[in-house]
Amino acid sequence: MTAAVVAPTFVPVPAVPRTAPLGTVQNPLPLIIDSDPGLDDALAIGLAVARPELDLLAVTTVGGNADVRHCTTNALRLLDLYGASDVPVGEGSAGALFGEVVRATEIHGEAGIGSTVLPDASATARPEGAVDLIASILRSHPEPVAIAPIGPLTNIALLLRLHPHLGHRISHLCLMGGSVGEGNTTVSAEFNIYADPEAAAIVFESGIPITMMGLDVTHQAVLYPPASERLRGLGTRSGAVAAELADYALQREGQWYGTPRMSVHDAVAVAHLAIADLVDVAEYDVQVDTGSGPARGRTVCDGLPVRVDRKGRRMNAQVGIRIDRDRFEDVLVDAYSRLP
Repeated sequence: MTAAVVAPTFVPVPAVPRTAPLGTVQNPLPLIIDSDPGLDDALAIGLAVARPELDLLAVTTVGGNADVRHCTTNALRLLDLYGASDVPVGEGSAGALFGEVVRATEIHGEAGIGSTVLPDASATARPEGAVDLIASILRSHPEPVAIAPIGPLTNIALLLRLHPHLGHRISHLCLMGGSVGEGNTTVSAEFNIYADPEAAAIVFESGIPITMMGLDVTHQAVLYPPASERLRGLGTRSGAVAAELADYALQREGQWYGTPRMSVHDAVAVAHLAIADLVDVAEYDVQVDTGSGPARGRTVCDGLPVRVDRKGRRMNAQVGIRIDRDRFEDVLVDAYSRLP
C-alpha cells in the first residue's frame, strides 16, 4: 500500500510588481517616519537621512520599544548625530488606544537604545505633537506624502480618525509590523501590532495603499558580528554608534535565537521606498485579530484569491516575502558611510 502524499496547508503566494512609491535622486520621495526608537529604528532613521532618494520631512514618536519620552529624546539625539537636526520631531501617543501598555525593553533596554548614551540634542520636540504635525505636513506639502510607521500604529490610527479628509494626502503606508507566520511577542503576534491591535485594524481597513514588512521578511534582514565591525571601521561618529547599537542587539537577540544576530526590522520598510528591487512582495488580504484570546494582535493574511472573493473582501496590502540579506547589509553600511 502506497502512503498518501499530504499536500501543504499553506498557499504559495507569488511575488508581484510593487505598488509602493519609489524615490529617486532627481525626485526624492517626501517621507514621514513614525517610530519608537528603538535599536533597529535608530538604524532605519539613519538610512532615511542618508539615502538621497528620500526627503525626510519629520519623525514622529510613539510609545513602544520604550516609553514615548525616551523615544522622543532618542529621535532628537539621533537626528543630531546624523546631521539632520532640522528635521522636526513630534511626540505622539504614550500607549495603545485601548488596553494595557506594552513595551519591548527586554530587547531594547529601558531607554530604547541599549546602553548607548548620546549627547543632548540641539532641538526640542514640536509643541503640537505627532498627529497634528503629520496633519500639517499633509495639508501643506505640494504632493502626497509617504509614511513609514515602524512602531505601534496608534498615531496613524488617531490621524485617520481625527483627520479623515487627509487620507488621500498619504501616498503610501510602508509599515513594519505583523507576520504571515508566527509572531515574536506571542506565537500569534508581532510586537508592533500586538502593542495596539485596534489601531492596526483601523489602519489596515482604511483603504490607503499599504506595504507590510512583517517578520517573514525582516527576520531575513539580519546582521551578524562582522557587520558591526564594518560599521565601526567606517571611522565616523554615526558608524560607531550604529556598531554599538548592533553589538547590544546581537547580544540580546542572540539570547533568544541561540546565535548572535540583529534583525534590522524597521530599516526594511525605509529601504523599500528608496531601492526598487531589494524586497519581493506578494498580495494579501490582511485582517487584524482584536479579540482577547491567544491570537490577539495576529495579522491574519489570506493570499488565496478565491477565498478572499468568497469572503467579499479584497487584497488590501502588499507583504514583504524575500530580501537579499547580503545586499541589505551593504545598503546599511553604505548609508552610514555617508553620515557624519
